[in-house]
Amino acid sequence: MNITVLIPRSLLTACEGRAKIELGVPPSADVAEILVTLLSLYPGLRAFMANEQRPLRQHFSVARLGQKIFLFTSTAVVG
Repeated sequence: MNITVLIPRSLLTACEGRAKIELGVPPSADVAEILVTLLSLYPGLRAFMANEQRPLRQHFSVARLGQKIFLFTSTAVVG
């Protein structure tokens, strides 16, 4: 199955300037599996992922609507 990932402007540099990415995934793939595939192809996205050692002010969120995946960015206040 083909999934279309729509990339916001603020993440374009992490995705080689691509605003839309087509991924071939198994029909049973969930959002987590699609995200793992996306991160393996575009490891620059990891810079936008917060973890215990690196809380970030800017991060991305993921939403799925049918065969489309949307990445959203937002700014969170870390205090």
